[in-house]
Amino acid sequence: MEIQLLNEITRLLKVELKKHNMAYRDIALVLNISEVSVKRLLNGQQAISLQRILAVTAHLDLSLSKLISQAEQNVNQLSFFTEQQDDAFFEFPPLFTLWSELAEQRTVEQITDRHGLDPASLYIYLRKLEHLELIELDSGNRCKLIKPSHTAFERGAKYPVFFVEDVLSRLKDRVLNIEANDRSAFLLSMKAELTAEEFQEINDQLDEWMFNKLKESQAVSSRQGLNTQPYTFGFMAAKGAFHEQLAAIPRVDDSLRSRLV
Repeated sequence: MEIQLLNEITRLLKVELKKHNMAYRDIALVLNISEVSVKRLLNGQQAISLQRILAVTAHLDLSLSKLISQAEQNVNQLSFFTEQQDDAFFEFPPLFTLWSELAEQRTVEQITDRHGLDPASLYIYLRKLEHLELIELDSGNRCKLIKPSHTAFERGAKYPVFFVEDVLSRLKDRVLNIEANDRSAFLLSMKAELTAEEFQEINDQLDEWMFNKLKESQAVSSRQGLNTQPYTFGFMAAKGAFHEQLAAIPRVDDSLRSRLV
């Protein structure tokens, strides 16, 4: 199973434990392991096997298939950052950098080395993400995501303003003069007469495609061994005609005749 799905399953199991007024020590007896081991399994510090999930669900009189189905539905639904989270990223952009690298499944140690952080700074940043309900933080700065890694910004969010203009400007420079044999970039453009409903349908289809493709690209375990590289997409469209008017067709005089005949 994907790490994200396992994390959601263990989260749902913890919810069920609370509903049944059961403690970790009760599950330790069921699984015949220590209470510390149960805590590690249910907090994502150690991968939990399907057999152990089955044992816990059987003890709680839960349907394993329904539990997994609920977890898959929760993981796959479109998730958005809250206004509070957007404000925090807007006011201090390095928080989004940290969140993004955790979402890319970089370890805390890798992030520390990558940015030259001292332990005190790292702890403060992680605690802030925990306060924003983006991660759960355990001892030793071990953490797991609460929000899915494919979480997006709502339309009108403040933080994306930081990078959208710059990204689109650089992307435009890259795609305006593409050579015929260049397969690493493309530019598609059209003007079409559409109804408002047809325009919205295209918008929704692109949203769904990008959302699904982002989830696929972040499924690390299923993409191991693939030769992946970063690609940037920037679809845009709006009501209106933004192209120049086509050139008028003039009468052919002597100066034009020599160019045409």
